[in-house]
Amino acid sequence: MLVTRAAVARLLAWPSMRTERWPSFVLVALLAAVVVRQGGRDGDDPSTIALPVATAMLGAWLCFAFEDAAAHVTSPSPTPLTLRRAVRASIAVVAATLAWFACTWIGPLDGPTWPMTAMFAGVALVALACAAITARVIPSERSGIAAVCGVVGVSVALPFVLALAFGRPIAIDPSRVPVGDPASYWTTVAAVAVVALVLAHRDPALPGPAAWLRSRPGRLRTPRAATAQGSR
Repeated sequence: MLVTRAAVARLLAWPSMRTERWPSFVLVALLAAVVVRQGGRDGDDPSTIALPVATAMLGAWLCFAFEDAAAHVTSPSPTPLTLRRAVRASIAVVAATLAWFACTWIGPLDGPTWPMTAMFAGVALVALACAAITARVIPSERSGIAAVCGVVGVSVALPFVLALAFGRPIAIDPSRVPVGDPASYWTTVAAVAVVALVLAHRDPALPGPAAWLRSRPGRLRTPRAATAQGSR
């Protein structure tokens, strides 16, 4: 009987859901809500500082999405690593999205705006990309901690560096990006994260882009290749 990938994904859903870091998620979600609540006291706007900090906290939790405690059970199966991680990432992203969406209604906030949503999507993709890269480079339970540095760098450090470089006001407000407008800035961040995520899951045995270019007809030959062909 032919087993589809959708059926395999359903079989992987329960082990993946059972081994997610739910205690730490509850703690991070509560702390994020407290941060947003405190940011809205005394009439302040929590969307300028408090909500970006809460978004970075939830993104940091997503950095541990690929630390699979059930890997010893699912790894021997012929299921591709990409599918197993896609199931885990889907569960983690849904949970983080619900917690973040709840934070956008705390205090004076009236729900998510486009810049808020774009920032969360960008941070979530960066977290998954950093998690995939560090899991490939550091195949241990410490890969998530290393991935957190990437999330903090994109959500906090990068706006500071770009603002200083271009002489813009320093802020982590998603609607006051250091370069361009919020739509183009967060779209670029998300696109780079998607490319990094895809490359991190690339099979090392497959030929790279350089080999693909060399195999194209009408390619430019290097002087060494032309000399070798001429000597035949």
